Amino acid sequence: MIDKVSKLFPGILVMAVIARHLGPEQFGIWNYAIALTTIVGSMALLGMDKIAVKELVEHEQEQPATVATAISMRVAAALICMAISTGIVILTRPQQGLYLYCTLFAAATIVLQSSDVLDYFYQVKNDVKKVIIPKVSVFLFFCVVKMLVVVFSGTLITLLWVTLLESLATFLVVIIVYSYHQAPLSPLNIQPYRAGRLLTQSWPLVFSSLLVMLFVKVDLLLLDMLGSAAQLGAYVVAARISELWYAIPTVFATAMLPALMRQKQLSREAYLKVLQKWLRLSFWSSLAIAILVTLSAHIIIPLLYGAKYLSASPILMIHTWAGIPVFLSVAFVQYLIIEGKYKIYLYSNISGLVVNVGLNLLLIPSFGGIGAAVATVAAYTSVYATMVVLDKSGQGWLLLGKVMAPSLVRNDLRQAYNRLKIFTGRRLPAYSENIATND
Repeated sequence: MIDKVSKLFPGILVMAVIARHLGPEQFGIWNYAIALTTIVGSMALLGMDKIAVKELVEHEQEQPATVATAISMRVAAALICMAISTGIVILTRPQQGLYLYCTLFAAATIVLQSSDVLDYFYQVKNDVKKVIIPKVSVFLFFCVVKMLVVVFSGTLITLLWVTLLESLATFLVVIIVYSYHQAPLSPLNIQPYRAGRLLTQSWPLVFSSLLVMLFVKVDLLLLDMLGSAAQLGAYVVAARISELWYAIPTVFATAMLPALMRQKQLSREAYLKVLQKWLRLSFWSSLAIAILVTLSAHIIIPLLYGAKYLSASPILMIHTWAGIPVFLSVAFVQYLIIEGKYKIYLYSNISGLVVNVGLNLLLIPSFGGIGAAVATVAAYTSVYATMVVLDKSGQGWLLLGKVMAPSLVRNDLRQAYNRLKIFTGRRLPAYSENIATND
């Protein structure tokens, strides 16, 4: 949570300063490159954010081999994705050097993110602070550097170099921390048979990750193709504010996956109750965020980005409602992963991609960024709906039915209030419906 929050507020402020400095067109071109490399680079994840955690939990004695093998797989896949991204830009954007430069730098960042495998190791060990604190320190330092670049009127190319150096510094810091606390990473620990087994398990997740990134980022590519780089720049600033909140369910998912796996081994009933509470929390918190952002969008955009980005306000008002299905989907995906229902995750992302591309092609020519925002909300909703429908056990419907049940919400409030009393050690008044309503 500290990691996400520290990046939430400084990150949005630095991005706002950079967006003002570059203007919608250059900011749009940079984000086109980021979107393209993110889509192609999603294959380089190889599903390791899910499979590696499961592997580390189930084979604790073989963790050094799992870590070394997973990192080597990520690096090799990322280099291939870098070549693919560069080739796409050369073919589709000939004689547009700025697009190529941005793509090369963004793709190199994907390669350096291979060290994220070590995050999964520390998550399983419940000791993430050892890697999070150094990573946050690097991030905050480079926030200052980027601000200085803007103050001294640095170019987009300068900002690209700074961003690459940030990724390189993060990569080296994470490797050094792991080597100090555990053991130096050794090529001798790379096991081809383990790599083959991991790929066999994770191929549905590889394609799912690609599909997720396609329907998350395809609107950016289509806006650049069917509209303009300036329209893309305005859309990006709205989407970034909306998507900042997605860090909340991501944090919960990161923390909850190993715990839920162990909980299921002890009691399936207790495991499902925890999942129910998680889904209820996801729904009500995302609804509150959507209402808050909608009401304040006309203030947020001009305050952060200035008059050049005023067209982003109505886009933000619509895009923020995608948060509700996103929050619910992130929670439900953990259930699918634990139950081994990877193909449902794959099929749901296919439905989301089809809806997103279809609506974007239909709406962008007439409505620009607003049409893309509508398509995004519809796409995320279709993803969650498909996951629930395809779960033949019916558990998805049972969980969905308990998301908005008033009696269960009141019970969650009661339990949360009682735990707050225990945690704070304060003599709070006894729980009542009035207290629940007020708090």
